Amino acid sequence: MKNTLGIVAVVLAVSVAGSAHAQSQSTNPWYGGVSIGSTKSNVNAGEVNDFLRSIGLGSPSTSAKDKDTAYKFLLGYQFSPIVSVEGFYADLGKYNTRSTVTNPFVGTVNADYKAKGYGVDVVLSAPLTQAFAVYGRLGVIQAKTEATFNSSGSVGLLFNRGSKNKTGQHFGVGLQYDITPAVALRGEVETYRKLGDDSTGGELKADVLSLGAIFRF
Repeated sequence: MKNTLGIVAVVLAVSVAGSAHAQSQSTNPWYGGVSIGSTKSNVNAGEVNDFLRSIGLGSPSTSAKDKDTAYKFLLGYQFSPIVSVEGFYADLGKYNTRSTVTNPFVGTVNADYKAKGYGVDVVLSAPLTQAFAVYGRLGVIQAKTEATFNSSGSVGLLFNRGSKNKTGQHFGVGLQYDITPAVALRGEVETYRKLGDDSTGGELKADVLSLGAIFRF
């Protein structure tokens, strides 16, 4: 996060220096957008194995699906060529782990995770050329994180479901290309942090690499 915040600070500094050269845009400050991309979570087979051992389940073997597809819809308002505010809805995909244990019980322990929610960001932009701009974002997401657990064989669980509504962190950096004053393309790297809690198998983190478009009204 420190590296990303540093990039955001650089974006702000360049924005101030280059504001006089901001690219021409539609006079209407409102815009909407959509993006889709690949997401990678912190769901980790090694950590699951460590947890299973800590509760007395020996010889665990876990496979993890820590990648999926994420998408986002947004509505933004541009206060100036430098500063915008964006509200968004994001679905961060689904992840799972599959574990087998053989001592002292024999069976499987499976977990499925998903997260989605609404948020708001401050977006700081810096023009590079007439068409290209770099930007950084920092904000929050009110996310609902859900986890479902099940077991088979002689392995028993004390609970099979967890859900948590929680405010998490959202930040990222991206590059924008204006095709016309009304339409632009974006490539972006984003991170969503501190989603969920112990009731959902621990805090969830997701990194998203996405492509999208915005449309000025």
